[in-house]
Amino acid sequence: MIIKQKSLIHILKGVKLLNGAFAGALLIAFGLFLFHYTKADRVQTLNLSTLNKREAPAAPRFDNDQIGKGALALCPEIQSFPFPDLSGEILFLAKNTRPDTPLYEIKLQVGLKGNEKSLKLTPGQTVYLAYDQEHLNFSKEITPLWIKPKLDEKGEVWLEMGIELYGEEGEKLLDEMREFKVSQKWKTKKVEEISNPQLTKGCEALKGGKWWGPDKLYETYGGKEFQKYNGCERFEIEIENGREILFIHEGDTFIWKEGKWIPTVETKGYSMAKILAISPYKIEWQVWDKEGMESASLTFNRERPPGIALRIEDVFSRMRRRTSSRISCRIDNRAKILKEGDWLIHTPTGWHTIKNYYEVEALLSLDIIGELFIFDGLEKIDGKEIFCGTLFDPMRTQKQHIRLPMTQNKSGEHSPPIINAFSTKIGPLNQEEPSATKAENKQTQKFELLEDCGIFGED
Repeated sequence: MIIKQKSLIHILKGVKLLNGAFAGALLIAFGLFLFHYTKADRVQTLNLSTLNKREAPAAPRFDNDQIGKGALALCPEIQSFPFPDLSGEILFLAKNTRPDTPLYEIKLQVGLKGNEKSLKLTPGQTVYLAYDQEHLNFSKEITPLWIKPKLDEKGEVWLEMGIELYGEEGEKLLDEMREFKVSQKWKTKKVEEISNPQLTKGCEALKGGKWWGPDKLYETYGGKEFQKYNGCERFEIEIENGREILFIHEGDTFIWKEGKWIPTVETKGYSMAKILAISPYKIEWQVWDKEGMESASLTFNRERPPGIALRIEDVFSRMRRRTSSRISCRIDNRAKILKEGDWLIHTPTGWHTIKNYYEVEALLSLDIIGELFIFDGLEKIDGKEIFCGTLFDPMRTQKQHIRLPMTQNKSGEHSPPIINAFSTKIGPLNQEEPSATKAENKQTQKFELLEDCGIFGED
């Protein structure tokens, strides 16, 4: 019996040992299963997302050698900053538009919105700005914000504006710049708006001016010395000492000096004027101050002078030839002797013969105003002697060629001249002129011949 009990005990112990071993094996198998399942899942996920089921590693998407170059350059600076828009804050008040100023000398007058102060800048000059109570101001010190006006080859204005920031150790943190073209047109002022006192005086002189056409006197009788005035437009202005006549062409330039406008091409350092355009009915002037910042435009219409109202046949009577170049006649019922080439001016006091240099100067400068008659001499047409001359209106913009038959004297001789008769010669006459009157001396009387006649000397 004892032997049987021991056998049962050994059998129970063996069964328990087998059950423990089996449970341990199951645990180990379950743990291995979980391990292999988790590992397989991780490998499968890696292959799908990164290796794309390729056995070899994928090629890099960027060339690592290009890092730090070009668009891939690495920089410690700030790459984005809210750059302030200054285009509406900068005001271009004026520009030197004088035609005699080279591009590198042109100046611009620049202001700031909401600020009365302005600066005159040369192209390429940098100006620093600073904010003061939400408004921009010009700064005498270097600030991060700056502007710089520029001119291109055509004279167009551009504005550069930028911002620069540096760190505590001097490293550059920000450097941005913008540029835009200034489309503003530089308008001229009205004469009343000009502030420069010298230019104001010059404008006032021009403002009261009158535009007359070319002087027909120069056209008909002008020689080499006066040929430069032939065909010139004339502009009459009032000056302190009287009247002044400017002979002008389109494009001519003048300077305001010593109270009058002087024609010259050397215009620097003075207020200047230029004839911009001349049309049949309109002339346009433009004036500038010394710095070219102030400019005004003036337009004038051509004056319309009255026609010639005189009837020359009612002026001259009892005309008789005395010599080949002289006649006797009555003018306004006064006995006179006319010599070929004499000039007679009709003034409120009557007809007056131009006799000396000063009267010629006064006549040419229109200090003496009136109808002008020039005696060209005598001609023979169909055997009859004809009194010839040219009559001009007071401003000499019109002329008439005069042809009157001479009075025939049956005796062929003339009564002796009155002792107190007024001599109408232009200058002293020392000898009788040849009897034959040359044709070219009749219609082409030249101003330079006046000197030969003694008009520039004493009577």
